[in-house]
Amino acid sequence: MGRLFSLFVNISMIATLATGELSGSVDKSMAVKFLARWGYLAILCAAFWEGEAVLITAGTLCGAGLLDWRLTILAAAIGGSAGDQIYFYAAHERAARAIKKSKRLSKWYPKVSKFVLRHGTVAVLLSRFAAGLRITIPLVCATAGMPAKKYSILNLISGFAWASFLVAVTYQIGTRLPMT
Repeated sequence: MGRLFSLFVNISMIATLATGELSGSVDKSMAVKFLARWGYLAILCAAFWEGEAVLITAGTLCGAGLLDWRLTILAAAIGGSAGDQIYFYAAHERAARAIKKSKRLSKWYPKVSKFVLRHGTVAVLLSRFAAGLRITIPLVCATAGMPAKKYSILNLISGFAWASFLVAVTYQIGTRLPMT
Protein backbone atom coordinates (compact mmCIF):
# COMPACT_ATOMS: atom_id res chain seq x y z
CA MET A 1 0.00 0.00 0.00
CA GLY A 2 2.84 2.39 0.85
CA ARG A 3 4.56 1.79 -2.49
CA LEU A 4 1.36 2.46 -4.38
CA PHE A 5 0.86 5.74 -2.50
CA SER A 6 4.48 6.72 -3.17
CA LEU A 7 4.00 5.97 -6.87
CA PHE A 8 0.89 8.18 -7.05
CA VAL A 9 2.65 11.02 -5.23
CA ASN A 10 5.62 10.82 -7.60
CA ILE A 11 3.43 10.74 -10.69
CA SER A 12 1.42 13.73 -9.51
CA MET A 13 4.63 15.65 -8.84
CA ILE A 14 5.88 14.86 -12.36
CA ALA A 15 2.64 16.00 -13.88
CA THR A 16 2.68 19.21 -11.87
CA LEU A 17 6.28 19.96 -12.81
CA ALA A 18 5.88 19.02 -16.46
CA THR A 19 2.66 20.91 -17.09
CA GLY A 20 3.90 24.05 -15.41
CA GLU A 21 1.06 24.11 -12.89
CA LEU A 22 3.37 24.94 -10.01
CA SER A 23 2.09 27.50 -7.56
CA GLY A 24 3.35 31.06 -7.79
CA SER A 25 5.65 30.52 -4.80
CA VAL A 26 7.72 27.86 -6.61
CA ASP A 27 9.89 28.88 -9.53
CA LYS A 28 9.94 26.16 -12.21
CA SER A 29 13.51 26.98 -13.21
CA MET A 30 14.56 26.60 -9.57
CA ALA A 31 12.93 23.15 -9.44
CA VAL A 32 14.77 22.13 -12.61
CA LYS A 33 18.09 23.41 -11.20
CA PHE A 34 17.46 21.47 -7.99
CA LEU A 35 16.83 18.29 -10.02
CA ALA A 36 19.97 18.80 -12.06
CA ARG A 37 22.08 19.31 -8.95
CA TRP A 38 20.60 16.80 -6.48
CA GLY A 39 18.44 14.49 -8.58
CA TYR A 40 21.09 11.86 -9.23
CA LEU A 41 22.13 11.71 -5.59
CA ALA A 42 18.47 11.26 -4.64
CA ILE A 43 18.14 8.44 -7.18
CA LEU A 44 21.29 6.75 -5.86
CA CYS A 45 20.05 6.92 -2.26
CA ALA A 46 16.52 5.77 -3.09
CA ALA A 47 17.78 2.84 -5.16
CA PHE A 48 19.99 1.82 -2.25
CA TRP A 49 16.86 1.01 -0.19
CA GLU A 50 14.10 0.17 -2.69
CA GLY A 51 13.94 2.58 -5.57
CA GLU A 52 11.24 1.44 -7.96
CA ALA A 53 8.91 4.39 -7.43
CA VAL A 54 11.75 6.90 -7.59
CA LEU A 55 13.22 5.24 -10.67
CA ILE A 56 9.83 5.35 -12.40
CA THR A 57 9.70 9.05 -11.62
CA ALA A 58 13.29 9.60 -12.73
CA GLY A 59 12.76 7.73 -16.01
CA THR A 60 9.74 9.88 -16.73
CA LEU A 61 11.75 13.01 -15.98
CA CYS A 62 14.44 11.74 -18.37
CA GLY A 63 11.85 11.46 -21.13
CA ALA A 64 10.67 14.99 -20.35
CA GLY A 65 14.24 16.22 -20.78
CA LEU A 66 14.80 17.14 -17.13
CA LEU A 67 17.34 14.40 -16.27
CA ASP A 68 19.99 12.58 -18.31
CA TRP A 69 19.02 8.94 -18.82
CA ARG A 70 22.64 7.71 -18.71
CA LEU A 71 23.37 9.30 -15.34
CA THR A 72 20.00 8.11 -14.03
CA ILE A 73 20.77 4.50 -14.96
CA LEU A 74 24.27 4.78 -13.49
CA ALA A 75 23.02 6.24 -10.19
CA ALA A 76 20.20 3.70 -9.84
CA ALA A 77 22.37 0.70 -10.74
CA ILE A 78 25.14 1.67 -8.34
CA GLY A 79 22.72 2.53 -5.53
CA GLY A 80 20.68 -0.64 -5.92
CA SER A 81 23.73 -2.87 -6.21
CA ALA A 82 25.40 -1.27 -3.19
CA GLY A 83 22.30 -1.84 -1.07
CA ASP A 84 22.13 -5.49 -2.05
CA GLN A 85 25.85 -5.94 -1.34
CA ILE A 86 25.28 -4.72 2.20
CA TYR A 87 22.36 -7.17 2.60
CA PHE A 88 24.62 -9.95 1.30
CA TYR A 89 27.51 -9.23 3.68
CA ALA A 90 25.27 -8.53 6.67
CA ALA A 91 23.53 -11.86 6.12
CA HIS A 92 26.62 -14.02 6.62
CA GLU A 93 26.27 -13.99 10.39
CA ARG A 94 22.89 -12.56 11.27
CA ALA A 95 20.67 -14.43 8.82
CA ALA A 96 22.06 -17.83 9.74
CA ARG A 97 21.25 -17.18 13.41
CA ALA A 98 17.77 -15.89 12.57
CA ILE A 99 17.00 -18.96 10.47
CA LYS A 100 18.03 -21.30 13.28
CA LYS A 101 15.87 -19.43 15.81
CA SER A 102 12.71 -19.20 13.69
CA LYS A 103 10.52 -22.26 13.18
CA ARG A 104 8.88 -20.71 10.13
CA LEU A 105 12.19 -19.78 8.51
CA SER A 106 13.67 -23.18 9.36
CA LYS A 107 10.90 -24.84 7.35
CA TRP A 108 11.02 -22.38 4.45
CA TYR A 109 14.78 -21.86 4.14
CA PRO A 110 15.90 -25.31 2.89
CA LYS A 111 13.61 -25.12 -0.16
CA VAL A 112 14.68 -21.61 -1.09
CA SER A 113 18.32 -22.38 -0.41
CA LYS A 114 18.20 -25.45 -2.65
CA PHE A 115 16.59 -23.41 -5.45
CA VAL A 116 19.15 -20.59 -5.12
CA LEU A 117 22.10 -22.99 -5.16
CA ARG A 118 20.71 -24.79 -8.20
CA HIS A 119 19.63 -21.66 -10.08
CA GLY A 120 21.78 -19.00 -8.39
CA THR A 121 22.70 -17.03 -11.48
CA VAL A 122 19.11 -16.71 -12.67
CA ALA A 123 17.84 -16.06 -9.14
CA VAL A 124 20.22 -13.14 -8.63
CA LEU A 125 19.63 -11.67 -12.09
CA LEU A 126 15.83 -11.80 -11.83
CA SER A 127 15.35 -11.11 -8.12
CA ARG A 128 15.53 -7.36 -8.58
CA PHE A 129 12.50 -7.49 -10.88
CA ALA A 130 10.33 -9.51 -8.45
CA ALA A 131 8.72 -7.57 -5.63
CA GLY A 132 9.87 -8.80 -2.24
CA LEU A 133 12.74 -10.92 -3.51
CA ARG A 134 15.26 -8.12 -3.83
CA ILE A 135 16.09 -8.34 -0.13
CA THR A 136 15.50 -12.07 0.23
CA ILE A 137 17.86 -13.32 -2.48
CA PRO A 138 21.04 -11.64 -1.13
CA LEU A 139 20.30 -13.11 2.30
CA VAL A 140 19.75 -16.60 0.94
CA CYS A 141 22.77 -16.41 -1.39
CA ALA A 142 25.01 -15.41 1.51
CA THR A 143 23.76 -18.07 3.92
CA ALA A 144 23.69 -20.75 1.22
CA GLY A 145 27.38 -20.17 0.50
CA MET A 146 27.36 -18.43 -2.88
CA PRO A 147 30.85 -16.98 -3.43
CA ALA A 148 30.95 -13.23 -2.80
CA LYS A 149 32.72 -12.52 -6.11
CA LYS A 150 30.07 -14.37 -8.12
CA TYR A 151 27.26 -12.63 -6.24
CA SER A 152 28.87 -9.20 -6.67
CA ILE A 153 29.25 -9.56 -10.44
CA LEU A 154 25.72 -10.88 -10.92
CA ASN A 155 24.33 -8.21 -8.61
CA LEU A 156 25.96 -5.40 -10.61
CA ILE A 157 24.72 -6.84 -13.92
CA SER A 158 21.24 -7.17 -12.45
CA GLY A 159 21.36 -3.59 -11.16
CA PHE A 160 22.18 -2.21 -14.61
CA ALA A 161 19.52 -4.38 -16.28
CA TRP A 162 16.89 -3.28 -13.75
CA ALA A 163 17.74 0.42 -14.03
CA SER A 164 17.97 0.30 -17.83
CA PHE A 165 14.63 -1.47 -18.19
CA LEU A 166 12.70 0.86 -15.87
CA VAL A 167 14.24 4.02 -17.32
CA ALA A 168 13.63 2.84 -20.91
CA VAL A 169 9.96 2.07 -20.25
CA THR A 170 9.18 5.17 -18.19
CA TYR A 171 11.20 7.44 -20.51
CA GLN A 172 8.43 6.87 -23.04
CA ILE A 173 5.89 8.31 -20.61
CA GLY A 174 8.02 11.41 -20.15
CA THR A 175 8.22 12.08 -23.88
CA ARG A 176 4.43 12.34 -23.94
CA LEU A 177 4.10 14.88 -21.13
CA PRO A 178 3.07 18.35 -22.25
CA MET A 179 5.87 20.80 -21.43
CA THR A 180 5.05 24.49 -21.11
